[in-house]
Amino acid sequence: MADPAEAELLAKARAGDAVAFGKLVRMHQRRVYACCLHMLGDVGEAEDAVQETFLRAHRAIARFDGRSELSTWLYRIAMNVSLNTLRRRRRTQAQDLADPRVPEPVAEPTQGGVDPQINAEATQAYKRLARALDALSPSLRATGVMVLIEGVSQKDAAVALGCPEGMIAWRIHEARARLRVALSDEPDEPEQRDSSPDSARRAS
Repeated sequence: MADPAEAELLAKARAGDAVAFGKLVRMHQRRVYACCLHMLGDVGEAEDAVQETFLRAHRAIARFDGRSELSTWLYRIAMNVSLNTLRRRRRTQAQDLADPRVPEPVAEPTQGGVDPQINAEATQAYKRLARALDALSPSLRATGVMVLIEGVSQKDAAVALGCPEGMIAWRIHEARARLRVALSDEPDEPEQRDSSPDSARRAS
């Protein structure tokens, strides 16, 4: 374990120390929530997913073998919970104007206020990105959220998502291509034929 303080807390948590586990939760909660929010696009569902993630982690912490980073293990649980939520949910149309992934307008630093045009353009860009993420298949979305948005390494993403690292590399390539088309100024560009290594299983 890279962080000695985290390693000490983990050892105590595995021995049943609830206070130590609570500290681990606080250390990782923000990034787990960010992943769940990007996956689900709904504050309530993301909060529920985070709660379920740490409940599952608490039940299984004594069996955590340390072969991966704790953060990677938690990502794996969070992604499984989020994917299960997506499978249960009947998706309607794109997210509404209150999509929680779209940041609030901020003041333009050189002007001392909010530039309506700049913020409108930024808001539209974030909304297009959110819709583009939602249009990806669950496995592409999970991989894109972890690697492209949260900055998880491809190696750790492979561990978290339970697939070969080469598959992660392909998914990142495919997710980038699809997002690029979705965010381009030519939205009607035809989608390329799927030639993925796992296309036969429709897992992309």
